[in-house]
Amino acid sequence: MPAVTIALGGLVATYIFLRVLLHLTQDAREPPAIETRIPFLGPLFGMFREKSRFYLRIRDTYKLPIYTLRMPFSRMYIVNATELIPAVQKHWRTISFAAIAADAGNFVGMSKGGVEVMRQNLQSEDGFSISWPKYIAPVLGPGEDLDAINRKSVEVFSAEMEKLRSQGTTKVGLWQWSRRIMVESTTEAIWGPENPYRDPIIADAWKTFEAGFLTLSVFPFASLFFPKLVRARELAANAMIDYMRKGGHEQGSGLVRRRFEHHRHLFGLSLEDVARGELGNTFAVLGNSTPCSLWVLYHIFSDEEVLADVRREVSNLVREEKDEEKGTVNVVDLAGIRESCPILLSTFQETLRYRAVNPGPRVILEDVLLEGRFLLKKGNMLMIPAPVQHTDVAAWGENAKMFDHLRFVRKPSPGHKKPNRVAFRAFGGGHVLCPGRHFASTEIMALAALLVLQFDVVPVAGKWVEPTWENSPVQAGFPVIDKDIDVELRPRDPEKKWHVIFTGSDKAMGIVSEDSLPNNSN
Repeated sequence: MPAVTIALGGLVATYIFLRVLLHLTQDAREPPAIETRIPFLGPLFGMFREKSRFYLRIRDTYKLPIYTLRMPFSRMYIVNATELIPAVQKHWRTISFAAIAADAGNFVGMSKGGVEVMRQNLQSEDGFSISWPKYIAPVLGPGEDLDAINRKSVEVFSAEMEKLRSQGTTKVGLWQWSRRIMVESTTEAIWGPENPYRDPIIADAWKTFEAGFLTLSVFPFASLFFPKLVRARELAANAMIDYMRKGGHEQGSGLVRRRFEHHRHLFGLSLEDVARGELGNTFAVLGNSTPCSLWVLYHIFSDEEVLADVRREVSNLVREEKDEEKGTVNVVDLAGIRESCPILLSTFQETLRYRAVNPGPRVILEDVLLEGRFLLKKGNMLMIPAPVQHTDVAAWGENAKMFDHLRFVRKPSPGHKKPNRVAFRAFGGGHVLCPGRHFASTEIMALAALLVLQFDVVPVAGKWVEPTWENSPVQAGFPVIDKDIDVELRPRDPEKKWHVIFTGSDKAMGIVSEDSLPNNSN
C-alpha cells in the first residue's frame, strides 16, 4: 500500500506541477488556452482521435475567434474567425508557410547545403522558398504553358475513354481507377516524354513514400526504424536524378523547366538536389488532386440531380461533324469547360468546400501582435483548418453543412447566402495560394466531363453509399477513403464516335477570391 500511495502522490504532484507550469507560461495576451484538462497532452489525444473533426468540435464548444493548444514544448494557434484571415495574410513574412516548405527539403533527402539555401531569407521575397512560387506562376496561369499541360492530360483521358468504350461494361474500383488515371495524366503532362513515373516500379515507390511522408517528418531516426519508406524514397529520387541527368526536364512542361531554372541557375542547387526537389513537386501536383477527383466523381454520379445538371451543361459543348471515313463524329473541345460550364465549376468548388480537410499550417518566425490584441509567440505553429472555415454558417448560410452543387452559381436570396470567398480555403490564400490551381481544376473537371458524356457509372452494390475515411492519412488535404467503391463503367451510345480536343484559353476561371483581383494580385 505505501508504494501505491507514493505512486498516486507522485502522479498528483506531477499533475499539479504541469497545471501550474501551463498557467505561468501562458501570456495573458495570447489567445486563450483550451483543452487543458490533461496538461500538454489533451490536444494531442483529441487530434489523433478525431482528426479534422477535432477542430470543428472545439469551435462549436468554445466559440472563440482564435485559441491556443498547448502541447509538449510548443503551442498551436487555431484561427476560427474568418475576419481574422486577412490580418494573418498581411503578416505573411512572419506568419510563414515558406518555413514549412523549406523544411521539406530534409524529408526528400536533399543535401545539407541545399536545405540551407532553402532556409535562407525566409522573410524576403528574394529568398528561395518565398520566391519560387511566384517564379513559376507565369507558366501555371492562363496561357500557352498551361494549355499545353492541360492538353496533354486531356489526351491521356481521351485515350483511356476510348479503351474503356471498346471493352464494353467494365468493373473497376472508382478510387483505384481515378487515382491511376490522374497519376498517369498528371505525370505525363508535367514531366513529358521521359516521365519517370511511367515505370510502375517507380510509381509504386512514390505511392509508398507519399503514404509515409509524415512518418519520416515526425519521428526522429525514422530512417533507422522505417527502412521501407527510405528505400521507396530513394528509388523514386534516383529515378528523378536519372531523369535530370538525361535532360528529361528539357522536354518537360514549362513548370519543370521553370523550376529547374529557379533552383539550379538562380540559387545554385546541385542537379541531385533539384531532382529531389521534384519529389516535393510531385506532392504538390498529385497529393490533393487524386483524392479530390474521386470526390468530384462521387458527388456527380451519386446524385441524379447533379448528374442531370452537369450532363446537360457539358453536352452543349458537343458538336457533330461529318468524316468521310468515320461518318458522324462527336467533337468536344474541353477548353470550353472554363467559361461555358458554370454548374460543373460550381460542383467542383462545392466538392472542395465540402471535402477539403487541409489544416493550413504556418510557422511564427517572430512574435506577432495580431490585430493589436492577440500575441502569437515566435517558434510556434498557426493553423487555419479548412473544415472550420467551410462549415461556418456566418460565411456560407444555414445550409453550410449540406452539399449544394449550385452554391457558387445561385443568386443571393433569403435562403441562399452569397459565398464568402475569404472563407474558401481549399487552395489556401494570399501568399499561400496554390499556383497550380488552374491546372488541377481544369484537369479534374475535364475527367468528370468526359466520363459524364461517355459513360454511366453504376455502383455494383446497387446504390451509392458514402464511403468512410477513418484511416485517411493525417497529412491528406482531401480524405482518402477506407474502402474502394466498386462500380461498373457502362458506355453510353456505344456506336457513337468521339474526337476530343483542347484548344486552350487565355482566360482564368474564378476559382478563388484572388482570381478576381487585377493582375491576380494577392
